[in-house]
Amino acid sequence: APTPRRRRVRSAFRVMLRRVAPSTLVTARHALHAMLAGARVTRLRAPVATPLLAERHVAPLLHLSGSGTAPSGLHVRHLSAFSANLGPLSLSVLKPNPGATKQRKRVGRGDGSGRGGTSGRGHKGARQRSGKPIPYVGFEGGQTPIYRRVPKVGFSNVRFQREYAELNLDTLAEFVRSGRLVVPTDRPISMKDLEDCGAVHFSRADKGVKLLSRGKSHFDIAVNIEVSAASKVAIQAIEAAGGSIRTVYHDRIALRLLLKPHKFTDSVKPRAAYPPPKLMGRYMDPDKRGYLAYLHDAPAMEFPPTYDEAASNAGTT
Repeated sequence: APTPRRRRVRSAFRVMLRRVAPSTLVTARHALHAMLAGARVTRLRAPVATPLLAERHVAPLLHLSGSGTAPSGLHVRHLSAFSANLGPLSLSVLKPNPGATKQRKRVGRGDGSGRGGTSGRGHKGARQRSGKPIPYVGFEGGQTPIYRRVPKVGFSNVRFQREYAELNLDTLAEFVRSGRLVVPTDRPISMKDLEDCGAVHFSRADKGVKLLSRGKSHFDIAVNIEVSAASKVAIQAIEAAGGSIRTVYHDRIALRLLLKPHKFTDSVKPRAAYPPPKLMGRYMDPDKRGYLAYLHDAPAMEFPPTYDEAASNAGTT
């Protein structure tokens, strides 16, 4: 049975450990090790215990317990962990947090394991065989799935919608102020500049960059930028700060040429395509700062008469 003196020392260990870690260790030996290591140690794995390090290591605890000498019978493990070269912690005392790891599930190791025989899968069926138990998402065992039983009605343009990589004004200002985006002096900021600095990230479905107005109240940087689309408030914020903006259309090949010019040779570079009819009005609109706005007020082009028109005019005269 422990003596009253040893009980006082162990109690002092536990009291001091509670001040550092709420989860108190159960033994004075573990408490001493946790105090010296400066970390929570829930279990020590060492086959042989080593004598106590020195009286100076436990002097504060001995003072709390009212004893002036090291108690006999107390030991700590892993003496090498506290050497001067390695410090209080070393690889030999590191371990995962409780509950962070778990043993893998071992099946087919006999009926006594609880997962023998059929290894927990039961008898016969697609889910008991090897390979993929379900051929595809929505498979209903062979009967007609619901997405084929229900009639299809209506039409949606979702597959044809244009998606853009979004760029807000606060992100643009942050990249310019931090120096990550170097503003060119001889040309406007292009979408390649935005991608190279990490301000935007293109996906396969993106058709360009759209400038949005988040952070408009604090935007005060004069920049000249060229994007695919921009909101009305973002255009006003750019121009209020003394900058300019222009929206330009890029088809799939032209966008690839802009973002990855090294993929094309100097002798073979495709020409930029005009916007499709549904987008022509957007890029001809001066309010949206379209790059074809100069065509908005241009006079209508006069084409020569066709063969039928020329023949009919000749017949009437």
